[in-house]
Amino acid sequence: MAGMDKPGQIYPNVITSTPQFMPPQIPDQSIRGASFDQLLQQRGIRFTHRRAIPCFNVNDLDQNSHDPMCTVCDGSGIYYYREKEIYGVFSSNSLQKMFEHHGVWDVGSAVVTLPVEYPDGEQADFCMFDQLVIPDFTVRMWELKEFVPTTGLLQQVRYPIHNIDFIASAANNIVKEYKVGVDFNITSDGKIQWISGKQPAYDNVNERGDVYTVSYFANPVFTVLQHLHELRITQEMDASGSKIAKRLPQNILVRRDFLRNSPETEDK
Repeated sequence: MAGMDKPGQIYPNVITSTPQFMPPQIPDQSIRGASFDQLLQQRGIRFTHRRAIPCFNVNDLDQNSHDPMCTVCDGSGIYYYREKEIYGVFSSNSLQKMFEHHGVWDVGSAVVTLPVEYPDGEQADFCMFDQLVIPDFTVRMWELKEFVPTTGLLQQVRYPIHNIDFIASAANNIVKEYKVGVDFNITSDGKIQWISGKQPAYDNVNERGDVYTVSYFANPVFTVLQHLHELRITQEMDASGSKIAKRLPQNILVRRDFLRNSPETEDK
């Protein structure tokens, strides 16, 4: 038996033959991360990504003694140290329903898909409390403010103002409406600058100013809450046929900033 040749006859396939389970070559089913990033770049909207870290203006780490009136971070406890442009897309309704099913969807929340890299090729990473500002669109918001006689008659609202829709106060049930260019102007950094003699009244005895409502348009701001997947990676086949690990675009759960942050302090 040891001297016999190995059988070389090929038997033809018949009805009762067992089909070959594995194909002779497994096709590459890699997810092309570069193509996904290109789609986001071409079809996404522009965001300004602001990187966040805890405010470092503390006296004692053991007690975490951070000044609530801190001027470094405007009392928010978060310091934003860098801004960079990136393109991304908001999730579809199906993803929104999926999040409702899992019980983590809140009013004002959304899922944003963002690429692996910034347009210049630098790796993009997103952490809790980072901000995503949409610079090419505005939304209407309103705030109740109390007039404060600050230096230069400047008053700021929660976000830099793009344009004013309506400002009014009331005294003795009489409504007084304020007009841009007549009673106030908007500064280049989005603050209200009252024109001297046209500003709301201020009671020096009780140290209390008139309350007014301001309706304005500003760029929407979203705060990063968490990653849906801490690290999204796959394998791609390179030109030599070798498999290499690649990061995939990230799904980020965000929430409209005004739903979780307190207003910034007034300019003095």
